[in-house]
Amino acid sequence: MLREWTLSKLEVVKGSERVLVQDSLRLLPEADGGIHVFARDNGFTVIVASTNLVFRELYERAIADPEVKKLLVIDRAPLRRRTDQSVTKAPPPFYPDFLVDTPPQNRIKLDLQQFLKETTEDPNWPFEVNDPRYARHISRNLDSVIRAHRNLRTAHPERFTDHDLKTIVAFASLGVAESAFKKLGAQDYWKIGLLAHDALKELETLAPEVTKPILQEIGKAPAPFCWFADHDADMVIRAFYLSVILSQHLEHWNLLLAKVDPSLASFPSIDPGILLDSAPKLVKMNTAQAKRDLEAVELSLNRDTLQLLLLDQIKLSDPIGFVSVIEKESYSTLFRSLALLMALDDLLSSKSPQKEHAKIFKVLFTETSEGKPGFVDTRSSIPWAHLKEAYGLFTEIQLLRIELGRAVKTLKVLNPEQLSFKLFRELWNEKRINRMEYFLSALERLLYSGDFLPRAENELPSIFVNTLDNARQRMRAIAEEVHGQLDDMNRRFQEMVAGQYPSWLLKDSDVRLTSQFIRRCLKPHWDPQNEKAVVFIFDGMRYDIWDELLRPVFEDRMEILKDYPASSLLPSETHITRKAISSGTYPDSFNMQAGEDKLLKEGLTREFGYKGKVEVISPEGMGVGETVRYRADNLDVYIFELCDKELHKIQIKTLPDGRQVPGRPLAFIYQQHLKNIIDTEIMAIVRGLSPGTKVFVTADHGFGRVGREPLWFDEADLNEKLDCAYLNCRLRVSIDKAHLPDKVRNNIIAFTPEQLRMPLEEKRTIKKTGQVFHKEYKSIVFPKVGYSFSRQGSHYNPDAYSHGGISIQELVIPMVVLRVKQKEEGILILDSISGPKEAVEGENLEFRLSLNRTDKDVGEGDELRVDIGATYSLEPDQRPLPPQVLYVPGKGTEVVYRFRPDPNDATVDERKQGMMERTLTITVSYCEGIRIYRKSRTHYFAVRLNSEQVVRRVPAHLGNILGLTPKSMR
Repeated sequence: MLREWTLSKLEVVKGSERVLVQDSLRLLPEADGGIHVFARDNGFTVIVASTNLVFRELYERAIADPEVKKLLVIDRAPLRRRTDQSVTKAPPPFYPDFLVDTPPQNRIKLDLQQFLKETTEDPNWPFEVNDPRYARHISRNLDSVIRAHRNLRTAHPERFTDHDLKTIVAFASLGVAESAFKKLGAQDYWKIGLLAHDALKELETLAPEVTKPILQEIGKAPAPFCWFADHDADMVIRAFYLSVILSQHLEHWNLLLAKVDPSLASFPSIDPGILLDSAPKLVKMNTAQAKRDLEAVELSLNRDTLQLLLLDQIKLSDPIGFVSVIEKESYSTLFRSLALLMALDDLLSSKSPQKEHAKIFKVLFTETSEGKPGFVDTRSSIPWAHLKEAYGLFTEIQLLRIELGRAVKTLKVLNPEQLSFKLFRELWNEKRINRMEYFLSALERLLYSGDFLPRAENELPSIFVNTLDNARQRMRAIAEEVHGQLDDMNRRFQEMVAGQYPSWLLKDSDVRLTSQFIRRCLKPHWDPQNEKAVVFIFDGMRYDIWDELLRPVFEDRMEILKDYPASSLLPSETHITRKAISSGTYPDSFNMQAGEDKLLKEGLTREFGYKGKVEVISPEGMGVGETVRYRADNLDVYIFELCDKELHKIQIKTLPDGRQVPGRPLAFIYQQHLKNIIDTEIMAIVRGLSPGTKVFVTADHGFGRVGREPLWFDEADLNEKLDCAYLNCRLRVSIDKAHLPDKVRNNIIAFTPEQLRMPLEEKRTIKKTGQVFHKEYKSIVFPKVGYSFSRQGSHYNPDAYSHGGISIQELVIPMVVLRVKQKEEGILILDSISGPKEAVEGENLEFRLSLNRTDKDVGEGDELRVDIGATYSLEPDQRPLPPQVLYVPGKGTEVVYRFRPDPNDATVDERKQGMMERTLTITVSYCEGIRIYRKSRTHYFAVRLNSEQVVRRVPAHLGNILGLTPKSMR
């Protein structure tokens, strides 16, 4: 309200060259986007200052700039600094030279009394409202002050005494404005006693004649409210919330209060009925205050107290104890976080899910019968969030371990002729084993880097610290076991590929190869004359990326028409198999030196009789992750570099405990690099697709872990060393004539070039000399599981992950046909995000997203649970915002995010330009039947940064530049 009132005053003088705003009560925030927008739109440079030194520096720079035509000065110096100047305090702004050019009508004094008179249309507001003691309370609680004033006018249409003013201020500050000039009710006492106790203490010196009767009435109320009349508020709050927490888990909770803190022994027992009835009502009245009070209570519990309560009394180390706390705890994040830590350790040590863990999973991941989260779920707790994520991940891993174990057992007993690509694809994709490495990586990263302890280690009983260490050790053993089983699975997969792959090339089979994409995937599903089509080729996307990251966001806007069994070519190298997608044929039939646009033209001409051009289109925006874009009439082809280059940079590192791990975990690449590209660049394309467009998704290859046991070849068997890569090698001799020791011969898989449809020969020109080098190939070999190739005399240091070999991770790829839906489906419709498009540094921003239901005629209990996630980012960095859970009724609801962008995120270039541009993405997930919908909306906004000089020399609260920045400060 104050901002709008101030802007209305400025609107009158917007045509003037000099304007002064005196804000001695600091009614405007330090950084105000409304003032900035007004100044920018009306050509003002705004100087905000509270000391003369800052004002003079900014003012002199502004008037020295010929581009600065209009100045708006906001003087925030407190009145006391002007009337009681001291040598120990910075003098207020002094600007007689500025006043010479500023006529009286252009000098605006922000007066709280005048604001209240105009807003309430009551001329009787006393001048005392401008007293800083009152103004501080009034400006904090403007809506409540106006509500209390309305009650005064209802009770006494003409009266406005000093006591009335104090009553208005007191009742507004205590959060009971609606009861001003009325008799207080029981609910008011709850609000004052438990939620506004700090304000009550502050008001005792300002308006004792108002607070004294309130305290007397409180003394007549039942415990714990009556305690506020005779005891310190902090002590009362502590006794109440401790009673609330302990009464959930122990019958003799009242006897433990004195043991927790002897000073609480003087408090009589609280009626359990009042606890049960009052606690939910109180936290609902002022959730923020309740959270602060509970946090203070939790912090008061020391190490010995936690030992007494959690371990000696509640028995948190036993399954019955930690299950009970997780099921019952409705207030304390400390108690339930430590209970979940013990549960996670127990889950990691269990061979199969137990009955107790089924109960825990139900509490953590199943909606309540009421459909709404408990109060404790609304309390922000990073340890709880990390523990819950870890528990969910390992529950998934346990289920996948069962499937993986069954798969390995099944594969071990099958004869080679019983193995098939279909079998491996079903095990890998339909049984979801393809996610195992990602989930393992995510859990390992979380266990070693996450925040699992709600307190510092020295503030907790040692059992909790030891439990976390034990969990990490068990996770390490589980990971080694799983990787061993995946290797067993890949050994049989290699055996199947060695025996069957050449037959896939001789005639069409159930397996579609990348070289067959145009003929066997695109052609059957696309009418080039009457349909728009889009092809997404993702370089390095293995199947778990499609399943976990891409498929969910695509299915929100598209329907899947066909999901074909598909494989990369051998060798699964980008320049071979990706070009084969475009050309529509095998490497021995196309020029491997040609560009993909030329190969695509040849493939379309062959299959469709296409006679038009294939244009190379520049990506829109920054094109992050996008390698190239082609257009051929109704066909757009987008090639995205997802993992290929990122993977080739990841080396193996040895940790202090002896573990050898990738330099960057797989989960980091997925969650930071890939998800950012998908949410931003890829979704920008998807959102622009018109209904009915056919969409084709495929990949050239996946990637897998590289074996660490080296195998060497005799140089005489190679045309040149470069023909030997870590995961494949092309020999100039047939395999039976190669000089191979038994170790090498027993651990390779060999094909002839003809079997792989690879060129038998090629010419390579040496750039330095221009010499043409002719090479012939007689065999192409691949390492078996656990091995990789090394060049004689070269450094052997393979990447953690790569491609080009034979593994289920590298060869099994998606080849999917989709169609863009005609309209947004699902029972939840998202509007656009509303919020500022431009703000100033330090300003708190608020963004809203309306959620509307298509099934509006639903009962009161039929609310839809919606999980909300949000980030604001500048690629590749990403700032997550706190997740939310909403329950959407038939009439719909709003998602609200409030945050202050961190100016430290600004890049050097952004700081120089004075503007930081960011993208807010809000993602909504919900279940409808068995389907999970994920929808997102984005909103672009910019933050105008303080000039470098101001930021470097003075704190932001002393000075700022808004509107048009002087040239010397840009």
